[in-house]
Amino acid sequence: MKPHAHRFIPEVARARYEAWWRCARVDRPPVSLWVKTPHPLRAPRSTHATLRERWLDVEYQVDCALTGLETNPILGDTVPSYLPNVGPDLSSTLFGAELVFGENTSWCQHTVPETADWERFIATPPDFDNVYWRTIDAMITRAAERFEGRYYVAMPDLHGSFDILAGVRGPENVCLDLMDEPELVRRASLHASHAYVEAYRRLYQRLTALGQPSTTWCSYLHTGPAYIPSCDFWCLVSKEIAQEYVRPTIELEMAPLERSIFHLDGPQALHHLDLMLSLPGLNAVQWVFGSGHGPAAKWIDVYRRCLAAGKALQILADDPADALTVLRALGPDGLWLTICTPFANTDEATDFLDTVHRLSP
Repeated sequence: MKPHAHRFIPEVARARYEAWWRCARVDRPPVSLWVKTPHPLRAPRSTHATLRERWLDVEYQVDCALTGLETNPILGDTVPSYLPNVGPDLSSTLFGAELVFGENTSWCQHTVPETADWERFIATPPDFDNVYWRTIDAMITRAAERFEGRYYVAMPDLHGSFDILAGVRGPENVCLDLMDEPELVRRASLHASHAYVEAYRRLYQRLTALGQPSTTWCSYLHTGPAYIPSCDFWCLVSKEIAQEYVRPTIELEMAPLERSIFHLDGPQALHHLDLMLSLPGLNAVQWVFGSGHGPAAKWIDVYRRCLAAGKALQILADDPADALTVLRALGPDGLWLTICTPFANTDEATDFLDTVHRLSP
């Protein structure tokens, strides 16, 4: 298939993201926002017998994505993209984990029942020919065909080393194994990291061959390799364990990237903030404070620590007023504003963009 030129995001928007990665700006910060649609979304009707059939129906999933993309106006620096998706445990399926599908997410069945089974895990090469990876590949192909250069196809959701281990063993059991057999877990974690890197490499080459830039569920934009290092598991461990066991896997997983934004998820993760900020080559931080812990303006001190360390920020603002409070407190350099509440109409969204511009002298 002939690659398409990246014409569906204005040049100035692409420039804003490239400046943002460097904690700088072109004019104003990049802004991602959405507008309420006046009519209910007429999504394709599901006639699937099971949730599994619905999730793995490539044509249906691409139809749903295309309906949403065609219905919503593209405003500000919002990246119009489709995320090929079977849930957050895609990486764990490389080691035989089967997915169980819910209405809006999926989870995986454990395949490492005992501590000694890590030896078998370490000896197992990643399987990129399982049904889930074949489905993701088919989603990428079909979306690129159907979009005809109008929208982006994004990198799927990949979770790294210790999240893979938690997926195949269970997070509580991984914690116990770290106490009982730490070197065995270390070997397993590095094996999982290498599989993650290979997964990223394959997907990046696949998408690049279709003329796609780098983006994913966190809708940044970059012309080279970029992604989101993360570790949800480390909320369960001490600073010392994170430094000794988790950090080496994160650094290995960041090695192929030109740009990176760390997904720091939940207040429990903040005790690893200094470790995260010390990661060499990290460009930016997405601080997800979680439901009931907002608004974003509550976390100005955390944002300031990130900026002081030279890291750009994606601000997940509850609403326009929250975003403007953070902008006034921190200034425009190094910020990317994402407004989580849709605007009532395009006029209100445009007025907000004008205000951001005025506050970015």
